[in-house]
Amino acid sequence: MILHSKNFPYVSKDKRVLKNIVTLGLGANIKNPIATLNALFLKLKQNKSLLIHSTSFIYKNKAFGNTNQPDFYNATLIFSTNLALRAVFCLIFYMERFFKRPRLRPYKNAPRTLDIDLLLFNNLKVRLPHLTLPHPGFLTRKSVLVPLYAQLGRK
Repeated sequence: MILHSKNFPYVSKDKRVLKNIVTLGLGANIKNPIATLNALFLKLKQNKSLLIHSTSFIYKNKAFGNTNQPDFYNATLIFSTNLALRAVFCLIFYMERFFKRPRLRPYKNAPRTLDIDLLLFNNLKVRLPHLTLPHPGFLTRKSVLVPLYAQLGRK
């Protein structure tokens, strides 16, 4: 199901582009996910180190893995920044914690207040113990592909 909210979809009128282009996958399925996604957008927009270029619509879909949990609300967000990869990764970690996502989960794909996946950082290819780019699962997940393709198709 495709949903719209105040900030999803969004296209900036500002045509400036900073050094690094970042694509994020967003997801939430507990504690008012749409409000969380909108609050995240506003929090990122306030960050002077980022220029948000666009967001997708919100895609409501069934959870995968453990399907005995609420549906997920997913979206994608593209921004540019002069921040380095490590700083962007730290920002994502901070945002998840800000929105009360615990780092320790009871099981893989457990319900969450907010999940932020770093899908792409420019065209960088990285394989580290804690980070792989491009994100290893994003080309096989409808929860990413449906909103991202629609978002990119608008440009």
